[in-house]
Amino acid sequence: MGRPLKIKISDTQDAGFNNPGDDSAARTPSGELFYGAVGGNPNTSDYTFPVMTCRIRPTGGSVTTEGDGFIIKQKGARKYQVSRLDAAAIDPANAVVGCVLRVVSVGDTDWEAMGAGKGTIAAGHIFTVTAAAGAGTSGTAAECGICTLTNEADAALSTGAMTITYTDEGSSAVRIERLMGGRRSVDFSGNVRLINFFNILDDTVKVGGSGSSASPATMDLVQVENASLG
Repeated sequence: MGRPLKIKISDTQDAGFNNPGDDSAARTPSGELFYGAVGGNPNTSDYTFPVMTCRIRPTGGSVTTEGDGFIIKQKGARKYQVSRLDAAAIDPANAVVGCVLRVVSVGDTDWEAMGAGKGTIAAGHIFTVTAAAGAGTSGTAAECGICTLTNEADAALSTGAMTITYTDEGSSAVRIERLMGGRRSVDFSGNVRLINFFNILDDTVKVGGSGSSASPATMDLVQVENASLG
């Protein structure tokens, strides 16, 4: 799998790849140094530290239809632990034993009794459900699942599938087959691209290779879909 995808830590702390521009200037990487993308909850995304988004159709739990989602953790070369954006209001009393939950609001729910472990439970805690909560508690959670990157159309994802898309140098939407450490992507035609969150004025950058097919001197820079910059 190589180096796993970085995940944004919070709305005040990033894992890397910040925006070198500002809210008024063009966000083109100054000196073309700011390659790469991070996963994480889009609620932490902003113009300075964006977060990658995706389409998912998770398996298990109560939310199994296709929708917008985000990456929690990389599990394999093409597999990711993901959560639906619209799955953030599940009542813990309706949790399915064996599914993975992400705590959204703690409330007065006994998360430990559900399998979250001992100690202080905070929003964002992820665990596997061993028992549903009692009825009438005030906490909420989002269901998580495992999905694999596929080359399928929106509104037609198969169960357990997900897509991440970038906009190429010709403004076409392209599906990503594999991410390489969060800095490069490989599409389903085998094309390798540098990925970035920001608006791009120069779509070809120097990468320091010899110029051969195995060691290119330049590489196209493309913008990956994200929660703040489109």
